[in-house]
Amino acid sequence: MSIAAHAWYDLPWSDWVGVVGFPLGLFGLWLTFKQASDAKDAAASANTAIRRTQSQIRANQLLVLIPQLRWIASELDFAIDESNERLARRHLDSWRWQANNIHGMLTSADSSQRRILKSLQESVGQAASAGTLLMGKNLKGESVLDRCDKARESIGRVCDQLSAWAGENVTQVTGEDENG
Repeated sequence: MSIAAHAWYDLPWSDWVGVVGFPLGLFGLWLTFKQASDAKDAAASANTAIRRTQSQIRANQLLVLIPQLRWIASELDFAIDESNERLARRHLDSWRWQANNIHGMLTSADSSQRRILKSLQESVGQAASAGTLLMGKNLKGESVLDRCDKARESIGRVCDQLSAWAGENVTQVTGEDENG
């Protein structure tokens, strides 16, 4: 028996499938890896876009709520000028509700707003104290102004800080706006 030498072109079709299939399998693995890498990059870009959109929505909500706080502060001043305890209490309660709402929005934003967050929390506490004083009897002959003075100062400080924040965020350009 002699073993005959075969040329490469004499391979049966089943062997050709294996020869051709190996490089195609490698190409398929490379293509899968590339698609997975592209999907990872797309997911990261989508995540960045989501965070930017959430930040813009939050800023837009705050830009609507800040004038409401300024209106409440103005109405509180009117109630104090009129020595109207009930109206002053109502506006102090409104302040507490709106300020806590804004505090929650800014807390979830980032830690760069610590000064505003601290001032908001202080104003809420001062408003609560003033409301309590207004509900009590006027034993010392204190006016509505005397009982609300610290709250007014704290509220004014918050209004100033939020106005500055609004000015910064209205003019802020996002990364997408710079590139597009």
